[in-house]
Amino acid sequence: MTERVTQEELQRRLRGLHESVTLGQKDASALDSLSRARVFGTAQRTAIGAGRSRHLLVQLAGGAATLVVAGAVALAILLSHGQLRQHPLTQPNGVEQALSAGAPAAMGPTPERSFVWLTGVITDAAPGAENQGGRVTGVTVVVIDWAGTVRYRFQLSQPTGANVPTAIQAISANGTRALLDDGTVLDQTGKVIGRIPSLKMTGQPGSSIRWMNDDKHVCSAVSNEPVAPFVTPPPKGQPNASPLPIPPYAKPGADHSVTLKVFGLDGSVRTVATVGGPLSVASGVFGDSVGVLACNPTTDLAVVARYHDADTSSTGQQSTTNMTVSLWAIKLSTGAILHQTPETRMALGRAFFFGSENGKLAVEFLWNSKVWGSETDVVLEMPSGRVVPVLDAEASPDTPGLSSDGTRILRRVVNQAGTVTELKLSDASDGRVIRRVTIPGIHGASAVAQPGGSGFMVEVEGYLALVDGNGGITLVHPDVTLSGAGGVGLTWSGVQG
Repeated sequence: MTERVTQEELQRRLRGLHESVTLGQKDASALDSLSRARVFGTAQRTAIGAGRSRHLLVQLAGGAATLVVAGAVALAILLSHGQLRQHPLTQPNGVEQALSAGAPAAMGPTPERSFVWLTGVITDAAPGAENQGGRVTGVTVVVIDWAGTVRYRFQLSQPTGANVPTAIQAISANGTRALLDDGTVLDQTGKVIGRIPSLKMTGQPGSSIRWMNDDKHVCSAVSNEPVAPFVTPPPKGQPNASPLPIPPYAKPGADHSVTLKVFGLDGSVRTVATVGGPLSVASGVFGDSVGVLACNPTTDLAVVARYHDADTSSTGQQSTTNMTVSLWAIKLSTGAILHQTPETRMALGRAFFFGSENGKLAVEFLWNSKVWGSETDVVLEMPSGRVVPVLDAEASPDTPGLSSDGTRILRRVVNQAGTVTELKLSDASDGRVIRRVTIPGIHGASAVAQPGGSGFMVEVEGYLALVDGNGGITLVHPDVTLSGAGGVGLTWSGVQG
């Protein structure tokens, strides 16, 4: 049974390829262009990442060849998740009707200085061209409050001489801070309030950086594996050397440890802990990626991840089909390791793992051996590592959100036939479903957790809704375009939080 993928889902998985497949700089930039362009119809409205790779084994000559290879790798993995949906299966306003039914949301108190960032791309495409083939020149940011009122608007332009615009690495849970890929820190108005030069282009946006809840510090994870030497590409038109040289980090005994550090806006740097270490077995040719899923001084808890290429087959020299993930729960004040998960095979194209603001929950997107093209979403309580039970059969699941207080899980599930999307709000203590919303057709969903609470702001196909911890839902209508050309939308899960 195959899974059909929405256009929004396609773009999200293209972005996830930055983590699950390590590419050269040209290849990564081409994949960025592919994930940003409207080559599949409706544009994705998210912040853009440059996707530089730490491990540069082979560079393909020529921009056209690079784009073809990056696109082929992207589509090959995406097709392993299911076929593209060309025509929606929903009636007009089906999403709006589903989100409008039932009890309204009662969000409770939200701090006055709490905001949600909506982002979209700026292109130089000609009017009416729907941005197909258009060059992305910047990022539009619209900042709204939790009543849905637009508070600020600004743009992030493309730096001089750069191939891609400035990207957002991480947004604080309350939306008052954002770290850009050049190390610049903005507040919710777009004003520059500081810089952290050491974090310039560290990892992929939304994966390796996490703000603390004091809005003064960010947590970053760094891989300590040895860096591969540069390999000069062959002349244009000539084949690559075969077999490829084995990089040092792929050899048995190589260091695969991860270091967690805390960087302050005041220039301070503190090393919290180094976890992991040498692996006795050989690894694949693509280097490790790392991420911070949560980092909260109030709960004294951080969760970090290492994404690892375990594909040592001959075909693994060109693309990996066996990525694994390990998680560590760490006590921030002492660096003590509170829990470690075993190395587990993860879903390809889904390396943007994330956790709740307080660090009490973490979601893993794992390999599904039973349903082709799908994944298995596992939510863990931290630091115990207890798996939150899933009480329903889920053919094709996704987890757009974990509440800030670690008590609620927001799931999106497409049925086996690919005809219905179900949004479920579950209790993290026992897996009990609190509220279900069923929508005809296949639809993507993204969410931002309410700071300090159990609710969410959710986007489904251009509709924004508030969802409280008891399952109440209220549509909000900010004065922005949420779909189509020039539209904005929620950042993908894990960027703000």
